[in-house]
Amino acid sequence: MKRIETIFSILAVMLLSSPGMNAQKYLHQPLPEAWMTDSLVTNLSPVDDNWWHSFGDTCLIALIDQAVTNNNNLMAAAERVQVAKSMYNAALSGYSPVIGFDAAWVNNQTSGNLSSSSTDPSLARYLEAGISVSWEIDLFGKIYFRAKEGKEQYNATKEEYNSVMISLCSQLASQYITLRTYQAQMRVAKTHIISQEAILNITEARFETGLASALDVAQAKTVYYNTRASIPGLQAAIDNLINCIAVLLGEYPVNVYDRLAAPADQVEFLQIVSVGIPYDLLRRRPDLRQAEYNIAAQAAAVGIAITDFLPSLSLNGNIGLASHDPARFFDNSSLTFNITPTFRWTLFNGTERFQARNAAKAQMQAAVDTYNNTVLMAVQEVESAMSSYKNSVKQLVLLRELVNQGQLTLDLSLDLYKNGLIDFQSVLDAQRQMLSYQNTLESTRGSSALALVNLYQALGGGWNNHE
Repeated sequence: MKRIETIFSILAVMLLSSPGMNAQKYLHQPLPEAWMTDSLVTNLSPVDDNWWHSFGDTCLIALIDQAVTNNNNLMAAAERVQVAKSMYNAALSGYSPVIGFDAAWVNNQTSGNLSSSSTDPSLARYLEAGISVSWEIDLFGKIYFRAKEGKEQYNATKEEYNSVMISLCSQLASQYITLRTYQAQMRVAKTHIISQEAILNITEARFETGLASALDVAQAKTVYYNTRASIPGLQAAIDNLINCIAVLLGEYPVNVYDRLAAPADQVEFLQIVSVGIPYDLLRRRPDLRQAEYNIAAQAAAVGIAITDFLPSLSLNGNIGLASHDPARFFDNSSLTFNITPTFRWTLFNGTERFQARNAAKAQMQAAVDTYNNTVLMAVQEVESAMSSYKNSVKQLVLLRELVNQGQLTLDLSLDLYKNGLIDFQSVLDAQRQMLSYQNTLESTRGSSALALVNLYQALGGGWNNHE
């Protein structure tokens, strides 16, 4: 009865780890109903793998092209793919026989005191050479499961490479967008410094003619120097981002500083994002495919553990020549051969095999749990990224109107102040608010672009799959 149960277990694992296995059947957590249709987002075109081209920023495109060539983490991930491929090919070699060649000159003497019939030592001298062959027959699929485990681990490592690629491109794009955001805020600050200096000059002129108080001059200087004081902090943030980008490029900061320090426009972000059928996103994301391959690899490991309960069959043999007289070494009478079919079945070794099987099953269940958690994280990341992007775009529409009204308020208050109709406090308030509004606008533009990057990353967009 136990033998029948074991065979059925093997068949179940073979089906489980077959090429057509779909880990979606392990999904314990049901997907949201909206994810089973294509109504989440209205689409116009499919998501491009090279999604950063959609921003239309030639500098960003050039940086990512350089990063995918020079980044050390990505190159290490590529090497791990090659390691996994070699291990898979090594597992496939289990199907092949092991062939060896041996040659020796034997000079052996046996003590004569070991025999009761003679006290003369026994001397043996002969030359031998031959070929040995050992071949394990894959009777119950142990070699198959080893090869299957190696293949699935190789596939999982390729998906890990794809995940590293997507992460690299997203991280570089995010840091580049943040850099351009700080540079935009630097331009805003410098523009306001010029404007505030002009207002300071007006205030000083009015003070000299007795039309303004010393308090007005002091307040104007406070606003002016406060804006100038923000420049070093912005410059430090810009330098830090350039240093971080240089690491991702596999370069020293000095080699890329001039290229990135020159101010440029912010990345264009207003675009329609194509999601496709949300359920299909589970097939795009490398981390989900990696988790699925890990389940298949652990299923094959269970198969290996189960086959340890079953017997093994191997064919061993050798053929060669042996002769005391080297001159007659190649005579027909020197031929020796041996063929030994071997049937081996371990009947008892304590609980070692049971514990190995239980450990393999537990590892497979852990892989299933990891897969389910990855699915939940994928849904959460996409939902959050979409919400962030849509709401940041809405916020930008309002902020642009706010900036327009802030500029109008500043212009009107300055005119009224020049004509002596209001005090300088209204001008100060308008100056501070205008600077704050424009900084918030540039920051939100950057946040919108970052949300779009996060959305593409959550959707599994990235580089073409590594082969």
